[in-house]
This record gives sequence, structure tokens and C-alpha cells, in this order.
Amino acid sequence: MMKKSNDGFVRADKIDLRSIDEQLQKHLNKVLIMQKNKQIEKENDNHVHLYKSGSAINSLHTDTKFISAFKKKKKQEWEIEPSKLIIKSVIARGTFGTVHRGIYHNQDVAVKLLNLREEGQRTIAEVASLRTAFTQEVAV
Repeated sequence: MMKKSNDGFVRADKIDLRSIDEQLQKHLNKVLIMQKNKQIEKENDNHVHLYKSGSAINSLHTDTKFISAFKKKKKQEWEIEPSKLIIKSVIARGTFGTVHRGIYHNQDVAVKLLNLREEGQRTIAEVASLRTAFTQEVAV
């Protein structure tokens, strides 16, 4: 769980990396449920108008696209269970990330944490490119 501080910054050692994926998924699920509930309310309030204008079909199509974009992806062969990973000391720092010592299933491992933000300057396309390159590297 991340803890807020007064100056808007959070110390890296205060972030629970083991549960960050689960926290993000829970947040996205809450957002999707809220949007779906709002849509259902809107449809119930404007039932006659929606069907006359055809917007019920359009809004249903949009909701389906939005929900499918955030469905939990199937875990890749190389992915691990974050809750079973213990991250320890830093081994090295590089341009794209930091390598740490770690323990996973009672084995010593090297853990690379990607820096997806470079002082907030990376675009969505750059982050996607980094993730693709990382996926190719670990799949080999």
C-alpha cells in the first residue's frame, strides 16, 4: 500500500511492489463497475429516448470496448506471482531500470525494476515500446 506524504512525493521503500498489480486491477474494476452502474441508471431514466435515438446500441458497444480493454490478461509463461517475491538490496542502476537482489520460491534471483517514468517525460508509446522490448528479452 502506498502512503501519502505532505509534499506529494512517496519514498520508494514505502511502496508495496508485491501488491501493486492487484491494487491497480481492483481500482480499474471499481471504475468499470461505477461506469456500468451509471450507464444502467441512465438507461433506466431515459429508456424510451435511448431506444428511439439508437444510442443504447452505441453506448453498449462503447462499454464493451472499454471493459475488454481492461480485462485481466492471461499470465505469460515468464511472469511471476508478485506476492511471493522478496526484493532486497540494489545491485546496479541503469538507464531503463534498477537491478535488485531478490528471493523467489526460496531461490536467489535478480529482479529488474523498469523505470517507466523518466521525470514524467515518457509518452504512452515510449512506455509501450519499453514493455515490448522487455517482453521480448524475457521470452528468449
